[in-house]
Amino acid sequence: MTTTATQATDPDGIVYEAEIVDDDERLLPAAPAGAPARYRITRHTILTDGELPPRADEEPPFTNKDIYVPPSVKKRITERGARNTRVNRDSTRTRFEQWCVKERRIAQPTTTTANVAAYFGHLMETGKPDGSKYSPDSLLAYCSRIVSWYPKGERPDASLVREMIEDYRLEEYIPAGGEKEQSAGLTLKYLVKVLAKIDETTRIGRRDAAMLVLQYGMLYRSIEVTNLLVKQVRVDTDGVWVWTAKSKTRRNGKGRWRFIRDRADLRIVARVRAWLADLRELREPTEHDQNPTDGEPAYLPTKPLFRALTTKGNLKRRKNATVRGLFLTGRAVNEMVQARAAAAGVALINGLKVTSHSLRAGPNTDMAEALVPLSERNTAGDWHADSTLADDIYNRPDGTIDTSRDDPLDAVPLWGDFEGQAAATGTQKSRSEPIS
Repeated sequence: MTTTATQATDPDGIVYEAEIVDDDERLLPAAPAGAPARYRITRHTILTDGELPPRADEEPPFTNKDIYVPPSVKKRITERGARNTRVNRDSTRTRFEQWCVKERRIAQPTTTTANVAAYFGHLMETGKPDGSKYSPDSLLAYCSRIVSWYPKGERPDASLVREMIEDYRLEEYIPAGGEKEQSAGLTLKYLVKVLAKIDETTRIGRRDAAMLVLQYGMLYRSIEVTNLLVKQVRVDTDGVWVWTAKSKTRRNGKGRWRFIRDRADLRIVARVRAWLADLRELREPTEHDQNPTDGEPAYLPTKPLFRALTTKGNLKRRKNATVRGLFLTGRAVNEMVQARAAAAGVALINGLKVTSHSLRAGPNTDMAEALVPLSERNTAGDWHADSTLADDIYNRPDGTIDTSRDDPLDAVPLWGDFEGQAAATGTQKSRSEPIS
């Protein structure tokens, strides 16, 4: 219950006229009595002859109940969407707001097209803190996050900013050498070399080998392989069944099982079985014991399939891992893949870096060269049914890049004094001479 009060003047002082009302039924402020009629007209108002727009004072009698939600619901609203999406969205908006404050411009509760255009002009001209240029695709993502911050009908003109970004792409970014960085395709030709260098007599080696073959077989992104639960992998006699709850392109769709057939070069069944056997032996560490015999098992249906390990092969304590908890991060997987590739001498393939995304491009490239139809590869990689990314972006055949080390300029003699120096040191090579 609350008490509302109004003041009334009196010769002897102030008299309060109080009224007790129920909190749950308290009405929102209404228009003053006798005020002239006001109408609500927006860009979406449609009228015909004889019609009047809706009156602004004819709003429903909303009470507190109609606009208040429990704290738990407010938290769900605030934290809606994937965590990475929220973090990126909020950081982009914060940077824009901070820049507006510094430039004495207004960012909230509304802003202008000029403010947004000036901000993106600033990003294009100054670049990143490390001196490199912002990629046009990053700027387009920033634009979407900032513009969608405002209610519909009050948003800045995003089309103008997008045109600025496309001009920047053509006139500044590309001429300056900007290009989209791609990961190499870790095809079977190279993956078997990586696997051969892993010491699978160790628990860490068995975990990494199982993760690599599963990620290759499922065309997984790094975060998708880390999100796997124990119950979502089932070993059969001739292959492995894997359940994907959701993916980047199928966020709201139903989960699905997919079968990966065992093969002699990957030995998926043996490697997954070996890691599951390790997981059954592991217990959650305590402050004084890394693998207590009576501790909580790591092999439980709703626990992560892949875990962080110590150098001795026990589970790492995740006391400070407040973001991912027991789950590995995508960055950890990427670092593992890069380290394993480097150990096998394939850190670079055709001039491109091997990353965790190479285990998505690699199997797609292998299937494309085996003439697997695009529709089947889209299903395997969880791309949209009508997507052409598997052909346009994720196909990395060796023949697309000149990997020979022969330079036709080798046939041209050195000019000037350098010719004598080359003859003395033997550095000049003919075209017919094999290059070491």
